[in-house]
Amino acid sequence: MQLKSIEIIGFKSFAEKTKISFPNGMTGIVGPNGSGKSNIAEAIRWVLGEQSAKNLRGSRMPDVIFSGSADRRSLNMAAVTLLLDNSDHYLDSPYSEIKVSRKLFRNGDSSYFINEKQCRLKDIASLFMDTGIGQGSLSIISQGNVEEIFNSKPVDRRSIIENVAGVYKYKRQKSTAQAEIVQTSDNLDRVNDIIHELKVRLKPLEEQSSQATDYLDQKKRLDELEKEQLIMNAKGQILQEQVLAQKVSGSQQVVKRLTAQVHQKEQQRDKLKKTLNSGRQRVDKLNTTLVSIATRIESLKSKQQLSSQESSFKNADMKRVSNQLGTIDQQLSELEKKLARSSKLVNQTQVALTVNRSNLRKVQQAADENSVPVIEEKIKKGHSRYFDLLQQQSDLKNQILMNQKDAQRFNEQTGAQQQRIGRANSDLENLESQIRDKDEAYQGSVKKLQNEQQKLTDLKRLLKQKTDLVNDTQSNWLSALKIAEQAKAKVNSLKNLHDSYRAFYRGTANLLRHRSALEGIYGPVSDYVKVNDRFVKAIETALGSQAQHIIVRDNTSASAAIKFMTKNRYGRVTLLPVSTIKSRFLNAGIVSSAKQVSGYVGIASNLVSVPEEFQAILDFLLGTTLIAETLDDAVQLSQQINHRTRIVSLDGQIVNAGGSLTGGANRSEGQGVLVQKSELEKLEVSTKEMSVKLTDKEHQLQIAKQELQKIQASFDRGRQLVFQSGQMVDAQKSALDSLRASKTSQKRELDALKLSLHNVKQQNQDSSDQNLALKKSQLDQEITQVASAIEKNQSLLSDVKKNAESFEKQKQSLHDQIVISKEQLQHYQDDQKRLSSQFDQLKNQRQDLETQLKNLQADLAEQIDPEEITKLIKESSDKQGALTTSLKTQKELVDRSDKQYDQLQNDIRNQQMNLNNATYELKNNREDFQNLQKSLDGSLNQLSHDFGILKSDLSHTEWHWDLETISRQIKLLRTGINEIGPVNISAIQEFQDVSDRYDFLLKQQQDLTDAKNHLTSTMGEMDTTISKKFQTTFDKVAKSFSKVFVEMFGGGEAKLVLTDPDNMLTTGIEIMVKPPGKNYRSLSLLSGGEKALTAITLLFAIIKVSPVPFCILDEAEAALDPFNADRFARYLKKFGDETQFIVITHRKETMIYADTLYGITMQESGVSKVVSVNLDNLKTEVS
Repeated sequence: MQLKSIEIIGFKSFAEKTKISFPNGMTGIVGPNGSGKSNIAEAIRWVLGEQSAKNLRGSRMPDVIFSGSADRRSLNMAAVTLLLDNSDHYLDSPYSEIKVSRKLFRNGDSSYFINEKQCRLKDIASLFMDTGIGQGSLSIISQGNVEEIFNSKPVDRRSIIENVAGVYKYKRQKSTAQAEIVQTSDNLDRVNDIIHELKVRLKPLEEQSSQATDYLDQKKRLDELEKEQLIMNAKGQILQEQVLAQKVSGSQQVVKRLTAQVHQKEQQRDKLKKTLNSGRQRVDKLNTTLVSIATRIESLKSKQQLSSQESSFKNADMKRVSNQLGTIDQQLSELEKKLARSSKLVNQTQVALTVNRSNLRKVQQAADENSVPVIEEKIKKGHSRYFDLLQQQSDLKNQILMNQKDAQRFNEQTGAQQQRIGRANSDLENLESQIRDKDEAYQGSVKKLQNEQQKLTDLKRLLKQKTDLVNDTQSNWLSALKIAEQAKAKVNSLKNLHDSYRAFYRGTANLLRHRSALEGIYGPVSDYVKVNDRFVKAIETALGSQAQHIIVRDNTSASAAIKFMTKNRYGRVTLLPVSTIKSRFLNAGIVSSAKQVSGYVGIASNLVSVPEEFQAILDFLLGTTLIAETLDDAVQLSQQINHRTRIVSLDGQIVNAGGSLTGGANRSEGQGVLVQKSELEKLEVSTKEMSVKLTDKEHQLQIAKQELQKIQASFDRGRQLVFQSGQMVDAQKSALDSLRASKTSQKRELDALKLSLHNVKQQNQDSSDQNLALKKSQLDQEITQVASAIEKNQSLLSDVKKNAESFEKQKQSLHDQIVISKEQLQHYQDDQKRLSSQFDQLKNQRQDLETQLKNLQADLAEQIDPEEITKLIKESSDKQGALTTSLKTQKELVDRSDKQYDQLQNDIRNQQMNLNNATYELKNNREDFQNLQKSLDGSLNQLSHDFGILKSDLSHTEWHWDLETISRQIKLLRTGINEIGPVNISAIQEFQDVSDRYDFLLKQQQDLTDAKNHLTSTMGEMDTTISKKFQTTFDKVAKSFSKVFVEMFGGGEAKLVLTDPDNMLTTGIEIMVKPPGKNYRSLSLLSGGEKALTAITLLFAIIKVSPVPFCILDEAEAALDPFNADRFARYLKKFGDETQFIVITHRKETMIYADTLYGITMQESGVSKVVSVNLDNLKTEVS
């Protein structure tokens, strides 16, 4: 069998219809990372029945459908088709070609096809079962499969051998048998239970059958008597209905009258309440304005104090920055002078270098005119002429005399020249020694200068960091100081407001101011109430003016306080005697009903804490008030409890008893005493924390400034050291340059002496050779002619040599001067760069300091004038006095309105009580009327349903007994029926049915027992078959693994070991290997590459034992090095005749062995396409 092709539409990145054919041999699929090449392997896995989206790198199955790209919309369907060549009927199918397809739609609909005929997933699984293809087989091997082999536990590895052994069919049959056994056992248990149940029921059913006739006779008589009783009861209920209707009508008239009276009073109260609320809001607004003015006064005083401190700090910083600028300006001036001198030296050296180069070109041009060929030609002619003149003997004698004189002069010149050369060598050695010493000292100084410059750079960076830190710390300190002073001002303002009782009503404030003159005065309710921040608004609203009620010891204290207030006309006040006030609680039923509403928070008194002795006061004030989360929750809660008590939401909205709502908000709501108290407590805690933090910031600022001073001093010392080291380096550099120039001059002089000595020796040698030649060749020639010819030729030769030596000497001298000029120029340029760098650094420092100075000057200029602050403080104080007077007047108006409101509230409460009583009576009458109607309707319905008697028929119906006689007869019959007990009317028939069923189930019990025994026997046979197949396959794979391991590793040993050889059904498999040159060890102890290659070796061994028609390898060799990857590819090639390999890879070592190669690319973003690959070019590139 062979995989012929795959067709993909809309699967993952393959948006377009894509068909890939797989010819014989190894097919390679290549492409860069992210191109979608692995999607081909996943498409094959998917069409073969993969059900796990996770194994396809998705979270749910519709993720495999193309999801769109920048230029393409997403698709709604994915489809994959495999075409298999089954001409050898490897698969159990009569078709020579098999086409397997799978489709999936985005709505989740899925379908499978075999040869374009729809089928089930089970059909595809059955087609490929135990063929080496399909889910769990080795037909698709990925890098994950390789890692799974060496990462899995030994017991998990047995699945590999089980797959090869083909035992999945038996394991599935065994699983089916096990399920059937379980099902049969369950059925047998149920049958046994039913048999037992029926057996128990048979005898009681016989007894019930005998009671059925007696029961039916008595029941018939009872029904007749009950009919008579119903008729009599219905007639009596009709008469009662008429009486109750009259009572309901009278109660309705009373409720209507009382409701109108209550409504009138409530309108008066609401009108007065609006006036009272308006007055309170004005009082609150004035209180808020007073707090704001007091806060502003304290803030202005804080600014006045901070202004002087900031001026002191900034003046000190300006002085420091100015001193630093003076120092830097002095250093900049010195560096400018040095830079000017350095630039002058550079220009002079460049001019000298240009002149020397021009002279060298001229000398070279002159030397080229007397070239070597010309000189050789002249020498040749001179020799020719010389040989002609040698014939003259007289010339020979004269030449001999000249040679004798030249020899004497040569000896004298040679001695003097050698002495001069010796002195020159000695001077040169002294200069070289001095240069070495000076250069060593110079290099040391340069290194020291570099170290000092690096330290200075580090110090500069640290100085900037510390300066920024000091500025930031100082800024944070000033900001924190401002915030702390503002908080203190707010605390002082609130304390003053509380201590002066300006937030209280006139009467309450006056009593509190004179509390020392009275006994038993504890204080206002607000002083003793502690509330969580979450509930402050709700409790403030719930208490209202009651928060300003005064708690007193007893009635005596209260009476004394009232008399005191009346006598002095200090206003009105409400007093709460501890000894008299009793707790008020809600009915338990109301609380239970309220808890059923989701927005219920709790009873107000339970959300507040007070001293234990004042608990009754708290329960009196808040014990009947409920708290809800929101207004909607409060409305729902009120409906739940039939509007029987007041409910307040967390944001201060009220649903009153009876159902009316009070709420809303002003543009600027004043703060009540509880809110002010809560804010004061939080501000006091916050102020203490701020004070601690402020002290810590002050300490940090002092430490940072001290560290900054130390770093600044270190930086100044470092800058001075760098300046001194730079001067020393300059001096040493100048001395070293002078010595090098002397060395160059001395060397030129030495070279000239050596050249001169060489010329003298050469002339003497030439003359001696010529004399010898003349003595041997032409003793008899004419001396005059030879002398004349020799003199002419010698003169010509001397001129040529003399010119050549002069040119060389001049060229060498110019070369030396150019070298010296270059060295000097380089030195001067390096020095100029160093000075420029120092100059730029100082300029940057100066710019930074100037910026700091400008910022400090700007900050000083922006500070507020202290006189202006004093003026603002006076204006705010004047305004505060005027507002205090206005607040006092407004509070008196509120007190009068409050008294009128309390009186109206008492009147409404009394009338509401009367209305509640009348309503309660009306409700009871209605309930009685409704209950009677329900009872009458029930009786009439029963008469109509059971006996066909209508209400209109009652007037024509007569009865033969009185009601008492009928009741007595009914009682006797019911007693008789009760004595019979429960009766099954169909007991006889039921008894017969149960008997028949009991006999049938006994037969079923025997059949199930026989089936269970047969299934147990079959499972034992399956276990034996599985064990034998597993053992046989394991032995083959182990043998193959040992052999393939040697081929893959080039030596070594390997073996598979069973962890529990005695139990073939559960044993695990351990892999033991011995790589070349190593000992046996477990797979887990190998290196990563060895693990991967061993796992691949095991897969090859399995395929060798049980070849598969085709195998898809998805980057299985990714973890191998190039050498082992090449082994892997060559082994694949070796298997090519038995198995069709499709290799998804990016390794060149694998590509080179492929017979067919496809490339996957994303020419369009997010869309994979198949392109052809030229194998010849690829193999050339790889080789």
